[in-house]
Amino acid sequence: MLPELSGKLPLRTCRGVIAHMQLPDFIGEYYPDHGPSILSDAWLAVQGSRSLLMGSTKEWKSRNSSPIVSADEASKALEELLPKASAIYPGMKNWSFTGARAGLRALPPMTPNGSPPLLGCVDNLVGTTHACKYWLFGGLGSRGLLYHGWFGKLVAQAVLACSENIIPSEVTSWKNVNT
Repeated sequence: MLPELSGKLPLRTCRGVIAHMQLPDFIGEYYPDHGPSILSDAWLAVQGSRSLLMGSTKEWKSRNSSPIVSADEASKALEELLPKASAIYPGMKNWSFTGARAGLRALPPMTPNGSPPLLGCVDNLVGTTHACKYWLFGGLGSRGLLYHGWFGKLVAQAVLACSENIIPSEVTSWKNVNT
């Protein structure tokens, strides 16, 4: 949504709904304090021993950036996500739905290497004459949880060196494709 980059990046949009889940007080079990968040068909992001986020739905090509979720959309999301989450954590069936939020993802295009993030200097896209002043680091998707630190370090090194050569070509090759 940055005007300087609008229409210039090869992005796919996808609206996702997440469900806020709470373990009712009358249930004696709880999610272990040091239990992991889970990345699967439906991911679980633990917010404490009795609270977690469950996600996410995928509505491709959506332009709806509103975080507000209607009751109907929330019900459909819960219907879709709960069976997936229960398959990896059967205890999810005991949790109560307390609300939902949504967001619009901007994801990179599919390539022979999957859907690698978009990294690199974007001076040529914003029309600046300065060398390596503006950088892009985005489109990590759900794998950003795994790769954000490594890619962040590479981009920081590239910024300091004022050179994209430090960054693997798989994540800068988007610049060589007509958008």
